[in-house]
Amino acid sequence: MARKFFYDTGEQKVGPVTGNRLVQLRARGEINNATWVRRADSSTWRPLGSVDLRAEEEQEANPSLWRLLLSHFSWQSILLAVSLGIIIIICLIGLISFAWPLLLILFIFILLHRLTHS
Repeated sequence: MARKFFYDTGEQKVGPVTGNRLVQLRARGEINNATWVRRADSSTWRPLGSVDLRAEEEQEANPSLWRLLLSHFSWQSILLAVSLGIIIIICLIGLISFAWPLLLILFIFILLHRLTHS
């Protein structure tokens, strides 16, 4: 589960936000290493520069496939695509398990045809 933080803009305290969100805000210049932050489960405020956000920075620089999918598609569309994929695979397995003798005979005829006409 992502760590949650509050940060102080000087006018108001904002949060809770994830460490990833702090990394994004710092990259955009909306906050900097001197911005005061605290973890949601702590009462101690400290400068952002002293907070270890390496895991969040790594995740931001190298997002997982799941995170990329969720940033572009909704849960429902991902679930629908996975469901359709499973249905197609099941249908293909059923078709192959039913038709494999016919496919084997067809393959043998093709081999015999190539052997006799080469």
